[in-house]
Amino acid sequence: MDKLMGGAILLLSVMLLFGCVGGEQEYVTEEGTTPLEEEETTPPAEEEITEAECEASYTYTELPDTGVIGTPVQFSVTSTCAKGKVVGLNIDELQETGGKIGTNDPVTYNFILMPEVEGTKQIMLWSDEDVVYSTTWEVLPLGSTDISGNKNDPVSVKEWIATAFDIENGITVKSVGAYMRRLYSQTLEGSQVIVEIRADNSGEPSENYLATNAIPVTDTTMTENWIYINYPAGVELSPGKYWVVFRVTQENEEQIVSDVVNIHYTFGGDTTVPGNDYTRKMGLEWDNPQRKYVETEWQELAYDRTYSVIISGEEH
Repeated sequence: MDKLMGGAILLLSVMLLFGCVGGEQEYVTEEGTTPLEEEETTPPAEEEITEAECEASYTYTELPDTGVIGTPVQFSVTSTCAKGKVVGLNIDELQETGGKIGTNDPVTYNFILMPEVEGTKQIMLWSDEDVVYSTTWEVLPLGSTDISGNKNDPVSVKEWIATAFDIENGITVKSVGAYMRRLYSQTLEGSQVIVEIRADNSGEPSENYLATNAIPVTDTTMTENWIYINYPAGVELSPGKYWVVFRVTQENEEQIVSDVVNIHYTFGGDTTVPGNDYTRKMGLEWDNPQRKYVETEWQELAYDRTYSVIISGEEH
């Protein structure tokens, strides 16, 4: 029971949702856990199996090798001859949820894992004092970490790019990473790389951002590297589609030469495949009276590609 008391307060950022197959599911909140319930869709046995007729056993589905933040994964466990036993699920040695089994008949429970932070997680299913399943589970950031090839797109005061992400369960974004490089060794004073998180507006980035942050262009390197822009306060995103917009600002936009960073991308090699619904670009126009570049409209890319950009639940 000490383990069950430990589950009353969730200490990990990975939240769990669980319930019966075919039955109503409830979120586990920080205020407490919900007792496990028997599966309503399992037909009852003609006669309940007695403790003398069998020993407790468990079967379970295997977790995928990797998970992704913001993406739920179901882990199902079927118990037999386990009446009266207390089962629980631990992540990184901290109990997330558990309950007491009320029958010896086969009954299935679903645990829905919803990781918010990437990293290697230790998953353990236990019954009373016995560990019945244990594994490590690698959780990845959301987005593409593929850095193969040598293709990239420029970002400057004259041209912006955007890439979109689908979030199935709410997460708190702490950083955005991009595999990029700076084009010129010499830079203009005050130039910055701006990274904005925007909601989706009919298939393109909305006009206003939800969060923004910047780094000096000098923080980028002449060779490609993962460069991270942090959001220390966190950006809470509910389920939906969101865009990450990259742009560059400089103090004097009338310079003949502009600072440029290149964002890496991968593609299938066929430039006849049209651009997808998760990438956009904008070419800005010079406004002579204002003496600066002004926004135009978001456009589809000439061909399909995937930017090497990730959303992370950790600061870097």
